[in-house]
Amino acid sequence: MAEIELQGMQELLNKVEELGKRGKRIENKAILAAAKPILDAAAKTTLFYDVSGDGRAGLKVSRVYTKGDTKRVIIGIEKGDISEIFYMKMIEFGTSKMVARPFLQNAYILKKGEAMEILKKEFRKGLGL
Repeated sequence: MAEIELQGMQELLNKVEELGKRGKRIENKAILAAAKPILDAAAKTTLFYDVSGDGRAGLKVSRVYTKGDTKRVIIGIEKGDISEIFYMKMIEFGTSKMVARPFLQNAYILKKGEAMEILKKEFRKGLGL
């Protein structure tokens, strides 16, 4: 599981809050756009482990949700995933008989800077700055 947490950028966040519902839509759109490069990088990495391509096709970005005072999305799969691509979590987290080969965590590390830049760009565009 990889998560993007929206923190910092206080000036932009303050402007978004002032807009109310429109600001929330801008915020959600920006968060979802920022998750895309991480999802794409994770899908490319799974080429080595997911020969059929079903796992790659099943990797998704969740809806935006709030936990505490932080907005988040889940990229890929969660540890408790029981969907058709549940086996992908075994690759990401490992098992008692198989070493973990984290593709989501690596994609997050590789693309988090790009994701933050997309987040800022989307905020500015949504706010007309």
